[in-house]
Amino acid sequence: MSRGGIYAMWTMVDVRLLVSLALLCVGITLLLLGLLVRRRVCHEYVTLFVAISAILFGVGFWLLQTVFDYPILLERDFFLLR
Repeated sequence: MSRGGIYAMWTMVDVRLLVSLALLCVGITLLLLGLLVRRRVCHEYVTLFVAISAILFGVGFWLLQTVFDYPILLERDFFLLR
């Protein structure tokens, strides 16, 4: 039985969109923390910041990739190595 070969692919990352999404998530997270959270210990602010920004980034990444069809990661080429 022969192997089908080893494949590789080139991907493209839209860095401007990735940075824009990250900055937007950080800004929204800071606004939410400033408006909704009061009188917490410092480590709770950091934990909430990381959790909320990660959730927002994941949802934003998913929305851009699938729903809005404006991909951050794009497969450019798929080719055989051997």
